[in-house]
Amino acid sequence: MREEYPHGRRPAQRRMPPQPHRQAEDAYYRRPAPQAEGQAKRQAAHRKQQKRRRMIRRILTALLCVVVLAALVLLGLYIWLDNFVLKGDSLAGDVVNTAQEYQGDVVHLLVCGIDFDYDDDGRDYSDGLGMTDVILYISYDLKNQQMSILQIPRDSYVGESVNTGGTKKINAVYSHGEDKNTHVNNLARVINEQFKLPVDHYVTINMTAFKQIINILGGIEMYVPWDIVDDYGNTIPQGTHKMDGDTVEFVIRQRHQYAQGDIKRLEVQQYFYAAIFRTFLTFPKEDVIKTMPTVAKYTETDMSAADLIGIGLSFLNLDTSRIYMTKPGGGPIYIDGQSLFGIDREQTAEILNQYFRYYEDPVPASELGLPSGFTYTQGQIDPGGHYLGELGAAGEGQNEAA
Repeated sequence: MREEYPHGRRPAQRRMPPQPHRQAEDAYYRRPAPQAEGQAKRQAAHRKQQKRRRMIRRILTALLCVVVLAALVLLGLYIWLDNFVLKGDSLAGDVVNTAQEYQGDVVHLLVCGIDFDYDDDGRDYSDGLGMTDVILYISYDLKNQQMSILQIPRDSYVGESVNTGGTKKINAVYSHGEDKNTHVNNLARVINEQFKLPVDHYVTINMTAFKQIINILGGIEMYVPWDIVDDYGNTIPQGTHKMDGDTVEFVIRQRHQYAQGDIKRLEVQQYFYAAIFRTFLTFPKEDVIKTMPTVAKYTETDMSAADLIGIGLSFLNLDTSRIYMTKPGGGPIYIDGQSLFGIDREQTAEILNQYFRYYEDPVPASELGLPSGFTYTQGQIDPGGHYLGELGAAGEGQNEAA
């Protein structure tokens, strides 16, 4: 039978007030025994240790994955370089290399920009084989992380005994020397004989690649030390500019505005090299990697992939304040109707001994094989050496522009 409540609701249950003695009694019985309390602490410590071990295992696994990935990338780069860049023949056995006891501490490189087109005056006297219109001799002290670069003027007089196709200029040695298989051997031998400098490896790059590389990078910021004006009045004003490949070519090729011709152009090119070095050292690596197919397409070298990777990784730690660039001493000369650059033995010997013979004994001027006895038509020119970190600073070049 259903129980009826007043007002239709069941009365609320009465709660007993808390009993203090019962609460204390319950707490006593819930308290773990001393043995159980110790076991709980040990279990908590064990769980904490397991958690730490799992974390360490995850970190080690992640590091192992990174190491494996890096190894695969290096392996892929090695294979890529071997297949696409390593196209050049080895230097001839009679080309003098770095002395055995210094190998590993320093490497000497011959870097040439090959121009297969006509020269600035519209002549093609290379028979389509190309001329080394850019000649850079590089001494890289790997041990002490410093580099010296010698810009050899393309119009340098090499004497009558060297085959140049009649031009008497060093830039024609490459294509007209005795070695018709590896043309760079012709130039390396002249470097050995006349400058008494060893050559370990070479890199040649088609000048066409420069414009393409700069465009792939989206242009470079370059400081122009004075107004550059061509024969038609086109002008690039002094100052820092963001330039594409065509503009850079305009700046570094122009020489007709200078009384000293190619010598002043070499000075402008120093600013270009400084800009290129800064770009490759500061650009995101993925952007630099974009240029590699173009570099590979137009580059030849006798270096192995391992050598390229090793030197490249070492180069990433090189500061531009430790890269010195200069020219040989000398000045303009005139021989048999040819405007040439005569290299001064005394001044050049001093430069080479100070900046390019890191470990070797000095070589006196009398032992250099350079032609001598010149009368300079415009006097002797200052080689104008600079550390690349000094070039391109704000305000640089204002005196020259004036």
